[in-house]
Amino acid sequence: MFRKNIRLLKRFKEISTTLSKLGFYNVYEYFQLLFGLEIDETKRPKRLREALEKLGPSFIKLGQVLSTRPDLVPQEVIKELIKLQDKVAPIEFETIEKILIRNYGEDLDRIFSYIDPEPLASASISQVHTGYLQTGEKVAIKIRRPGLKELINLDSELMLILVRFLERHSKTVKELNLPALIHQFKRTTLREANLLIEAQNIQIFRKNFENYPQFYVPKCYTSLTHEEILVTEFIEGIKISETEELVKRGFSLKKLSEELTDAYFKMVFVDGIYHADPHPGNIFVMDDGRICAVDYGMISRLPKEKKRLFYDYIIAVTTLDVNLAMHFYEGLNMITPKTDIMELEQDVETFLEKYYNKQLDEIDLKEMVLEVIDIVRNNHLRLPMEISYLGKTAINLEGTVRSLYPEFNPTKRLRKFITLSTKDYIKEKLLELKTATELYYYGIFKLENIYRLLIRERLTFSIIFKDLEELQEFYRFQTQKIAVAIVFIGLLISSGIFFLAGKTALGDIILVFAILFGLFSLYKIFRF
Repeated sequence: MFRKNIRLLKRFKEISTTLSKLGFYNVYEYFQLLFGLEIDETKRPKRLREALEKLGPSFIKLGQVLSTRPDLVPQEVIKELIKLQDKVAPIEFETIEKILIRNYGEDLDRIFSYIDPEPLASASISQVHTGYLQTGEKVAIKIRRPGLKELINLDSELMLILVRFLERHSKTVKELNLPALIHQFKRTTLREANLLIEAQNIQIFRKNFENYPQFYVPKCYTSLTHEEILVTEFIEGIKISETEELVKRGFSLKKLSEELTDAYFKMVFVDGIYHADPHPGNIFVMDDGRICAVDYGMISRLPKEKKRLFYDYIIAVTTLDVNLAMHFYEGLNMITPKTDIMELEQDVETFLEKYYNKQLDEIDLKEMVLEVIDIVRNNHLRLPMEISYLGKTAINLEGTVRSLYPEFNPTKRLRKFITLSTKDYIKEKLLELKTATELYYYGIFKLENIYRLLIRERLTFSIIFKDLEELQEFYRFQTQKIAVAIVFIGLLISSGIFFLAGKTALGDIILVFAILFGLFSLYKIFRF
């Protein structure tokens, strides 16, 4: 416990020193600005982002989680947090080699013929090196940073201490339920740090895209993968942000934008599982023109029931149906005690009116997402994690394809996926109607049976009040204790009277009996 407190104090000192160098008065001030509790024009969102990058792996990941929470963080800060650069100082190869030996042991040289000591990339969770297997294949070796889990746990605890301090001094902070956010950060970061889970994610995406020629998912060597090491096929390609090189190689930027957007809409509206970090550094164009995404640590899911609510919302926009749109917010359990329903309905109606009768190519995806974010924040709505990640992914995707081909509007490609999904949606609704009809007739049949039973038979109803029984048992036990106490005191008094009367032998017997009775009674009471 003492050592843990020393580590917390050291880490707090490191954070305070880093923030003071960046012009922040103290840690508490920084957190207040980050969550929009105080507005200071001199502390621009850009500086908040730079501070997170300087504070290291845990805080970079915290920033990424915060960028998905428009219900907590101001929109200006979110726009900046989305730009977070996940780059940190590389780890010495000696340390990397120790991790490799710890996991592979003597088999290391039998598996790899060469591992490049120079890292290909160094991020908050892991570091990537190129290498060659003894069989000749070129691979990417992703190694988790040493001590990462301990650092995440330490920083999470420190964040909770800071948040609880702020909660004690601010009612507004307490209402934000920031401990839940810290737990979300810890859970998602530790999950992302488990490279076995990333290997499973890669297998899922490979299966989903096995018959989809425009998008490629790299092969994962599962037999060589451990919790802190991931081995995948090395992708030779051009980063999607290197537009000049792509044009030089003869690729159509418009076609690439369409294919990347189609792949992402397929993930969301067809597969229900999507790569949640589509920034340009994670997307490559291979020599044969296929698009390839790497880094499957950050993924999210959109379950069927939530997809249905999205289709309801799309139909609400096309039909200007405010009640159906409100069902979206209610179905996702977004409404909180602080939400003014009338104001929410007005905001939703304004939103629907803006996009009603608009063609898809007239809608700016990023602008629309940011407007939904405003509705969430202004109406104190609770944002489910799946939806928050979807919003962040949409903004990232829009930024990536716009930088690739500025004239391209990703919402234009939404039509064929919405049409396909709407067909499935109608089928599901018809199936729901069939099930409801069957349930209705089954219910009528059962009610008829119950009615006949009531008419023909004598039924006895037994109503048991569980709470009342527990209360009766409690009072019965208390009464027993009082009775035992009275008997015990009576025996003690009797013993004293016999001593006073000179009958000490009898007094001793009664005293011993009283003590034994008292001990037995205590045993019975505590055992109960």
